[in-house]
Amino acid sequence: FLEKNKPDQLIKSLKMKNNRLGIIGGGQLGMFTCIAAKKKKIKSVVLSETNEFSAKKFCDKFLISDFKNLKNIDKFIDSADYFTIETENVPISIIRYIEKKKKVFPCSKAIEISQNRLKEKKFLNSITGVRTTEYHEIKSFEDLKYASKDFSYKCILKSKELGYDGKGQYKINKNNLDIFKEFNFKKFILEKFVDFKKEISVVVVKSKESTINYPTVENIHKKSILRESFYPAKISKEIESEAIIKSFEIANQISLHGVLAIEMFILKNNQILVNELAPRPHNSGHWSMDACNESQYDNLINSIFFNELKPPKVIGKCRMINLIGNDYKKIDFLKKKYRCYDYFKKEIRDSRKMGHYIILDQLNS
Repeated sequence: FLEKNKPDQLIKSLKMKNNRLGIIGGGQLGMFTCIAAKKKKIKSVVLSETNEFSAKKFCDKFLISDFKNLKNIDKFIDSADYFTIETENVPISIIRYIEKKKKVFPCSKAIEISQNRLKEKKFLNSITGVRTTEYHEIKSFEDLKYASKDFSYKCILKSKELGYDGKGQYKINKNNLDIFKEFNFKKFILEKFVDFKKEISVVVVKSKESTINYPTVENIHKKSILRESFYPAKISKEIESEAIIKSFEIANQISLHGVLAIEMFILKNNQILVNELAPRPHNSGHWSMDACNESQYDNLINSIFFNELKPPKVIGKCRMINLIGNDYKKIDFLKKKYRCYDYFKKEIRDSRKMGHYIILDQLNS
């Protein structure tokens, strides 16, 4: 372990009962969780597989280790009282290993469902009133031919696992089928293309005794990557109410204790389809850090340590815009005009989220 700041004082504070949060993953979501924890006098301990990670400057302790190193995982377990994730792409065996000894928020059930598209689709469609786009499990080129024809060749081949920001996704049409003849179809599904008019998301936080939600935001994606989220979403009260009802039911059915983001499509006939689940703080919830009295990260800490959630009070209209790839080169200029967040990633890569900025229109301004 590497400890920072005043070692003696830190070690003493870490011995206080039940005030230590272990965070699996050290990206920007982990970084913001550390910041929220510190505000509430909770110590944060980050487990990262890489030496460079966004949360490094903000956590109280960190451990660099491969997830397969159980000796280090045991050290990590001993270092904290409760645990959470900043990415669902963690081996479920490790989550269960930690869960045998201490509580993980959310539980392994929620994480396992959300990290596999097939399990996620089956789970969602098992809930009364909740539907996803149509899909087929694909195991061979013959499966792909049959399923793509069933979807009139308007479909997307997606990896079941580790698919985010468009990774592991391939648009399928009648003219490009043959290039997949030698494709390795292990762990893939085919989804019917959704011709939606809007994409929205709802962030839900659940503790033992209560459930709250953040207002629905509207999302804009380009090349399968979230570019912008804004509040309020340009939707009717009826659609927003339906989206929240579905979100609460999903949270209940998945045994949520913590934060869950639900991404949804609104079709042209106003039907709502659920697209994806994320059992952790979400990019589309970043706006809550500046436009609400309590952010999604604050209420995550509340749900784990205090069992008392604070319903968000919105300050005003808000736009959250991601800095992706070379957008990051504008960050010094943007800092002069807006509230800007740097994710402290050394390497700029295409499609990599490097930071975000906020445009806030306060109600009393």
